[in-house]
Amino acid sequence: MMFLFEGREKLAKRPSWLDLLRSLIGASLSIALLMMLSHWSGHLWIMAPFGASCVLLYAAAQSPLAQPRNVIFGHLIAATVGLVMLKLFGSNTFSIAFAVGISICAMQYFRCVHPPAGANPLVILLTANTVHYDWSFLIFPVLSGAICLVLIAYWVNNFKNSNAWPHYALALKESKIKE
Repeated sequence: MMFLFEGREKLAKRPSWLDLLRSLIGASLSIALLMMLSHWSGHLWIMAPFGASCVLLYAAAQSPLAQPRNVIFGHLIAATVGLVMLKLFGSNTFSIAFAVGISICAMQYFRCVHPPAGANPLVILLTANTVHYDWSFLIFPVLSGAICLVLIAYWVNNFKNSNAWPHYALALKESKIKE
């Protein structure tokens, strides 16, 4: 157990100043825009898991978990599962636990795993007694907010960056190119 604290591990490479600046600007701009859109439109465009999505989009943009398909469909699938569980079983230990498990399985099946989306069923089911959720929640904030995050990440992650982002977009049909 002491090996965990002895410091023999090799840390990840320190990011460049430009990468740090890109993360600062990207995450701040993403959250600020979603907050302003919420204020101006009267629709909710933001939810807590989007903060974690920003971590992936700006600090680990090359990860498969941070690709547009994963961000958009991961959030949409997990929120849908949360709403279905809420409508069918209400908010209880069983529905909360299985909603998270089903969300993960569904994201794996549809090949769009996005870890921050795993929090969507928790957000929905743990706040269901104080917030009224209907199916429009899937549009505002889930889909609209996720699309905004991806659009901003596209702009920020490709600004003066030799690592083009994304590696794949929505991948609605499989490529015939063999890798």
